[in-house]
Amino acid sequence: MRCPNRLTHTIRRGDNLYQLALHYQTSVPDILALNPQINPYNLQTGSTIIICPGDRFAMQPSPWQPSYPDSNTQIELINDMRLVWLQHIYWTRMLLISIAERLNDQQYVEKRLLENPEDIARVFVNYYSADIANMITMLITEHLQIGGALITALRDGDTEEADNLTRLWYRNADQMADAFSSINPFYDREMIREMLYSHLDLTAQEAAMRLAGNYPADIAAFEKVETEVLAMADYFSQGILKQFPQ
Repeated sequence: MRCPNRLTHTIRRGDNLYQLALHYQTSVPDILALNPQINPYNLQTGSTIIICPGDRFAMQPSPWQPSYPDSNTQIELINDMRLVWLQHIYWTRMLLISIAERLNDQQYVEKRLLENPEDIARVFVNYYSADIANMITMLITEHLQIGGALITALRDGDTEEADNLTRLWYRNADQMADAFSSINPFYDREMIREMLYSHLDLTAQEAAMRLAGNYPADIAAFEKVETEVLAMADYFSQGILKQFPQ
């Protein structure tokens, strides 16, 4: 890479390549091209890297200082992640009740539920690209659409359609596990897959109990869904905090 103004940066605590790319008006791929020896997820404090600053970069009058962890921002991330995933299961439950009881509000509940994938993606887009956010939106939308159709098939006794939708539901979970694990080295594919499968199993149990009119068991199943989804939300938050420690 031709760069007449290349400079040397000493890694300090809190630095990461995304942050450095913003500061020096360059990109993470360009930094990696100049420093093929570094591990982008484990920058060593005190080591040096070569950077080719962008045209808009102007040398600062004072030494570069990294951003240190901000506890308020970390708490905000955890709370935001929990909120959107709780909304995910609450609106799913309302749709389950609407379908099971053939309520007139079904189309309105479904419309609100399908806003949730973008709400979840909006939390991730603070750290990842718009393309990744769109991928998350698409996969969670598919998850919800399959789930709604599955509940309807179970209600109507269409066993063949229910079996087909169940296969699609778990295949979608596999795709989500692949997608999430590809964006963050701290997201373990098998761990995410296990959590998503548990989420589907518990939701299916909730639906079965509701459709059977076993309301105590229905409520007990939903409480397990709630506990499980909070653990999943925290797993996603902790992965982001590890990948972007500042």
